[in-house]
Amino acid sequence: MAGTWRRGQGRGALALLLIFLLISASVAGCGERQNANHDGRQQANTPGQKGTGRQSALEENNAEHLLELGRAIVPFEKLDGQTYADAEKMAGLIGFHTEYSEDGKSLLIGDHDVVMTITDQSREVVKEERTLTMSKPARLMDGRMLVPSNELKKLFGDEAVFTVDAVQAAIFPKPQREDTAASQDFADDPAVRAEGRKAHAPWTAHGDGDASSPAGAELIKEAKRYFGVKYQFGAAHYATSKRFDCSSFVQYLFAKQGVDMPRTARAQARLGKEVARDKLRQGDLLYFYVPGRFKNDTTVGHVGIYIGNQQMIHSSPLPQDGVQITNINKEYWKETFLFAKRIS
Repeated sequence: MAGTWRRGQGRGALALLLIFLLISASVAGCGERQNANHDGRQQANTPGQKGTGRQSALEENNAEHLLELGRAIVPFEKLDGQTYADAEKMAGLIGFHTEYSEDGKSLLIGDHDVVMTITDQSREVVKEERTLTMSKPARLMDGRMLVPSNELKKLFGDEAVFTVDAVQAAIFPKPQREDTAASQDFADDPAVRAEGRKAHAPWTAHGDGDASSPAGAELIKEAKRYFGVKYQFGAAHYATSKRFDCSSFVQYLFAKQGVDMPRTARAQARLGKEVARDKLRQGDLLYFYVPGRFKNDTTVGHVGIYIGNQQMIHSSPLPQDGVQITNINKEYWKETFLFAKRIS
């Protein structure tokens, strides 16, 4: 009888210990959730000051918490009876780079060039060189660019998967993109190799009837003259800034060949004829997405110019800073490649 009582007492003590451990774990988990949702904005970017494009240690810590949670939260706030959301925080959590314009009045959002511009006290948002009109103007308050919460889908709906309710936006990890060609190497067009062509003029036609890029060898020669020029997000025209971002570099070089191109990579990507990654010619434009846990991986974030022999010349903050030549037959470029276009 005494032995039975002791065994029962031992089981009771063990049960109490398990309950205590479960309660402790629950409290710790709540603490992690509070820390994870504290702030998603890029800390280095303040109005009137250009950012560096490098994530701070705080941002990296936040990102680790977000990976554990599986989602990111942007809380809403009331302002004069209207519900607003922090656009910079929303963009930062999705995975975009953000900076403010030199006058501090506009928030610039993008990857390796500016995709979206939101301006204080304006209902108009410029995205991919098109104008979107919001129901209420954006408001710059305490260093935060606030936009009406009911406009988030209009602004970011094609950038990430998220839900919007009365109090917050919840951003979820993007669906995995299936790319069966991700392991395929980039290669020069076999037709060009067979011809043994030596490109001289920018408008040379080939035996298959397709025109090469209007830039061709002349564009590549000109592009290499700017090797090492520093990268700047949202760079002004080279004549004044002496800097390039990915799309301003393309626009500048094509203009020298007499071809007018849009300013942003996404707008440039609408032009031209799509070509396979194993049929590339000099001057073809290569489009990539920039990875991010919450970001749509089917939208253009970077553009480079194919120069032959599985290499491209481009302006980028990475892997170096500025105009550089990169071997694209690497895992990163194969996996992030979207498509190539030939401007004819």
